[in-house]
Amino acid sequence: MRNISFYIIINKLYNISLFKYIKYLKEEVLNTQWFKKACKEKKIVVKYLSKDYFTNLSSNIYFKYDNNKSLFYKLFLLKFEYKNKLEDNNHLKLLNINIVNESRFYVINYLLNLQKGFLDTNHFFNMKIICKEEFINNYKKIYNRYLDKSILSRILTNTYFLFNKSIHKISHLIPKNRFIYSIYIKDIINNNFGVLKSDNDIANILYEKYGIKLTRRVVCDIRNKYLIPKIREIDVLQISKFFSSKKVLNKKNISLLSNNIQGVYEISSNKDIIYPFLKNKVIYIGSSKNLKKRLKTYTTKYVHIEEIKNILEKGDVLYFRFFKSFEYRDFERKIINHFIYFYGDLPKLNTQRIIS
Repeated sequence: MRNISFYIIINKLYNISLFKYIKYLKEEVLNTQWFKKACKEKKIVVKYLSKDYFTNLSSNIYFKYDNNKSLFYKLFLLKFEYKNKLEDNNHLKLLNINIVNESRFYVINYLLNLQKGFLDTNHFFNMKIICKEEFINNYKKIYNRYLDKSILSRILTNTYFLFNKSIHKISHLIPKNRFIYSIYIKDIINNNFGVLKSDNDIANILYEKYGIKLTRRVVCDIRNKYLIPKIREIDVLQISKFFSSKKVLNKKNISLLSNNIQGVYEISSNKDIIYPFLKNKVIYIGSSKNLKKRLKTYTTKYVHIEEIKNILEKGDVLYFRFFKSFEYRDFERKIINHFIYFYGDLPKLNTQRIIS
């Protein structure tokens, strides 16, 4: 490993936000007379770590992950080359900036590469459990650069990225182990209705399916922390037994329905949809005071959800099922909330939650 400058240890630029970092960069270096003079005299050469990662993103408070690639505001990729010491030890400022830009750039790209499966699918089942010590050791081997827990922590704390139309802290990509375990527990509960009797059963399946050995008490603690209901409480929320059997969404099957049925309906695909937490075939949940009339719109030009009509016109098969209820709006809200809780998002074609 190359020699480590003392300044990498005391560098305070890791502790500030990206916005303040860019402000410092402009006020203390780029816009100063000493820097302009040194560049003119060719004592400083301005380069970039890589121009392949440039983005036209105007914001300087985060980078973004888009089309399977990380993209940075170009000032985060600056690299200064200088041959001699500069007046007033200004070369030390350039050294600190080089160190911070390089460390942040390589740490971020290594982390994004590790979590590529999650980033490309937004599916938490594809998120790797990362041990920080292993991360640091592997980083040193791959990049031959210095890194310790303190520097890694500062980078994770003060760096944000744009992903899936939302801004997240980069530490989002190194979640606590128990958070990932909670996703596995939801999957086990969701796929073992009528089988599970206690948290011991969940612990056993966790070990058999994922090789994760947890005690009953730890499973209970995780459920409580992430508000995962007890098994018997979830059984009460399971409404599948009230639904009709699935049928192909077409004019013939809709015509067989009785008129003026009030209730909740569900439309699903024959393909798995990847949601943040789990997979499911459901693409829409709705309700109506006249289910037959509502479902019929999906096969006519007066469609309720345009995307569903487009799917049918392409020749793809969709299915529907329903259950009757005079309190259909209240049940729709409960079912959608239950769906969000288990799958981490609204059904694909729902646009908003039902508040009341």
